[in-house]
Amino acid sequence: MADDWTELYRPQGLSEVVGNPKVIKDLHQWAVSWEEGHPEFKAVVLMGPPGVGKTSAALALARDFKWGVVEMNASDQRNADAIKRVAIRGSRSETFTDEGEFLSSKDGALKLIILDEADNIFGREDSGGIPAIAELVANTRQPVILIVNDFYELSRKSSAIKNNTLQLKVSKVQAGTMRNVLRKIAIDQGLQVPQRVFETIIENSNGDMRAAVRDLQAVGEGNINMSEDDAFVLESRMSVRSMYDLMRDILHESDARRARRTAMDVDETPDHIMMWLDENVPLEYKDPEDLHRALTHLARSSTFLSRVTRRQYYGFWSYANDHNVLGVCSAKSQPNRGWVQYRFPSYIMKMSRSKSFRSMKSGISSKISEHTHTSTRRSAQDVLPYLAQMFKADPEFRLSMIVALRLNIEEVAFILDKKVDSAEVKKLMLESEKVKLSKEQPSKPVVEMVEEKVEKPERKPEPKGKQASLFEY
Repeated sequence: MADDWTELYRPQGLSEVVGNPKVIKDLHQWAVSWEEGHPEFKAVVLMGPPGVGKTSAALALARDFKWGVVEMNASDQRNADAIKRVAIRGSRSETFTDEGEFLSSKDGALKLIILDEADNIFGREDSGGIPAIAELVANTRQPVILIVNDFYELSRKSSAIKNNTLQLKVSKVQAGTMRNVLRKIAIDQGLQVPQRVFETIIENSNGDMRAAVRDLQAVGEGNINMSEDDAFVLESRMSVRSMYDLMRDILHESDARRARRTAMDVDETPDHIMMWLDENVPLEYKDPEDLHRALTHLARSSTFLSRVTRRQYYGFWSYANDHNVLGVCSAKSQPNRGWVQYRFPSYIMKMSRSKSFRSMKSGISSKISEHTHTSTRRSAQDVLPYLAQMFKADPEFRLSMIVALRLNIEEVAFILDKKVDSAEVKKLMLESEKVKLSKEQPSKPVVEMVEEKVEKPERKPEPKGKQASLFEY
C-alpha cells in the first residue's frame, strides 16, 4: 500500500511549515520562553480550519527543540480519567524520546503535551474532559498545545482556558504558497502536472493544504503522463464551492434550466439546498414581490419534505427540488444586478456549535427520567426547566439533587449556567462530596444504641477475707 503523501511530506521543522509566518514566530518565541524557564503562558491554543497545518506545526516545534511528545487525538477517549491518566500525568512525570533517550526534567528536558481537537469533547464518553483540560492548563509543568477548530466552543465552557492560554489563529494557506508546495511534491515524485490540474486542486481545496496534497496523490499516483482531462476528476470534490455556484445560478441568473443542471451536479439533498436558499434569498431579492414569490416556493418545498419524512416516500424529493431551483429562480421579475456575498446556512452552524449543549441537556434529562420514571423527552421539556430554577434558588435542594441524580461537575455548571472552573461550582461539588460521605458512613445498629442507654448496676466490691452473701448481689 502506498505511503500517505500528507505524512511523507509533513514538515520536519518550523522552517518547513508553510503559511502563517507570524504564528510560527510566536510559537517559536513561546517555546524559547519554556526553555529559559519563565513562560508567560503554560499552554498555547492553535485555532483554525482543518488542514492548515496546526498539528504539523506542533510536531515540528517538538522536533526543533528535541522535546518528547505526548499526544491525544480525536480517536482517543477524552474523559476526565483519560486526560488525567495520559496528559496530566505526562505533564508531571519523566519520559523518553522516540529514539529511546531519557528526558530528565531536573536537567531541563521538556516534553510537549498535544491535545488534538480539544473543542470536540462532549457526551457521556467524554464526561469531565473540560475540567480536566482546565486543570492541565493551570498545573502543568510541561508545555501544552491545544488544537481546536472552534475556540469559541471551548472557551465558553471554561474561563481558565480562555484567560490562561496564548491563542494563535492559523489562517488558510494562500494559493501561491500552496502552488509552490504542490510543485515541489510533483517534482519529487517525478510527475509532469499540467497547470490546469494544479489550479483545479488549489481551487477545490479552499485553503486546505492537506486536502490539496491528497488530491494531488489521487490524480498523480501511477499516472506519470498526466493530462488536463485529469482535472475533471476533481471538479466535483468539494460541494461547498459548488453550492456557491448553485446560489449564483438560482438567485442571480435567469436561466432556470442551467440552474437545474447545476443542482444535479452539486448532488445535494433538497433540504440542504433549501437551507442555503433560505439563508441567501433575502440577500439577493430586494423587490418585495420577488421575495414573497421566492419564499412561497420554499414554503411549498418544505411541505413536500415533511411528507417525505412522514410517509417515507422519497419521490416527493423531485417536487421539493423543483420548487427550490425552478420556482425560486423564476420568482424574480428581472435578473439581479450587483455582487452579493453568499453565506453558509446559519442554522447548520448553530446546530454544530450547540451539539455539546444538546448532548449535555440530553444526559441530564436521561438522569431525571430514570429518577422520576418519565420519558427523556418529557423530562427535558416539562421537568428540567423547573428543576433548574429550583436548583439556582434553593441551596439545600441543590445538594440533594446533585446526590440523588449523581450529577457531575459539567452538568452542575450547565444547570447553574456557570463555567466549570468557577468558584461557585467547585464549592458546590465539594459540599456534595461531604454529603455523599456522610450518607455512606455506616450507622450503629439499634440494639447497640439501646444497650448503651441501659445503665448496668454497679457491683459492690467483695470484702476481703469474707465470702460475699447472695443478698449482697
